[in-house]
Amino acid sequence: MPDTGWALLGVLILLGVLGAAGAAFAWRMAVKEPEREPRIEVLAGIGGGLITGIAIGVSALFLEQALEESQRYATWRANVEIAASIPGFSPGDRDIEGINFSGKSLHNADLRGVDLRHAQLRDTDFTGADLSGARLEGANLTGANFYEANLTDARLDEAELQSVNLTRAVVNAEGTTFHGASVDAHTCWPDGVVQEKVDSVTVTNDGPDPFRGGEEAPACSLWKNGDRQR
Repeated sequence: MPDTGWALLGVLILLGVLGAAGAAFAWRMAVKEPEREPRIEVLAGIGGGLITGIAIGVSALFLEQALEESQRYATWRANVEIAASIPGFSPGDRDIEGINFSGKSLHNADLRGVDLRHAQLRDTDFTGADLSGARLEGANLTGANFYEANLTDARLDEAELQSVNLTRAVVNAEGTTFHGASVDAHTCWPDGVVQEKVDSVTVTNDGPDPFRGGEEAPACSLWKNGDRQR
C-alpha cells in the first residue's frame, strides 16, 4: 500500500476511535442523564456515522490494494507467458499453474519446491536450474534439457521424459523419483545413475541395456557437451 494510503488509513482509524468514544459517551449519558435526550441522540448519531464511514473507507482502501496486486500479477503472468528466455526465473510466491513453459529458456531458474504437476514443459531448457524438491509428476518434459540442473528430491513420477537430457543433472537416491515415467531410447540419464532410479519407468521404445530405455551420459546420441546435436 502506498504511503498516502497508510496515512489515510491511520486517519480513518483515529476517527473511528473518536466515533466509538463519542458513541460510548452518549450511552453513558443516556443511562445517567436521560433528561438530555436530544443531545444524546446527536452524539450517538455522530458516533454511529463516523464508525460507518470508517468501515466503508477501510473496506475501499483494502479493495483498492487487492485490485492493484491483481493487476500487477496479471502483468507479470502475461510477461512470463510471452517471453522466450527468462534467465534466473523465479516465481516467488506467485501462482504459475497453467502457464505453458514449452520451448522457453529458463537457465539458472530458481524453481525450488515449485508445483509443476502436469505442466507443459516440452523442449524447455532448464540448464543449471535449481528444481530441488519440485513437483513434476505427470509433466510433459519431452525434449527438455536438464543439463547440470539440480533435481535433488524432485518428483518426476509419470512424467513424459522422451528424449530428455539429464546429463550432469544432480539426483539423489532417496528423493528423486521417476516411477512410471515414460522414456524412450533417446532419454539421456545422468552419468552413474543408479539402476533403481529407472527400474519402474515405462519404455515407449526399447532402448539399450541396462536402462530399459535411454542411454547413460556421455554416450547419448542426441546430446554432446550439453548441446543438442542437429
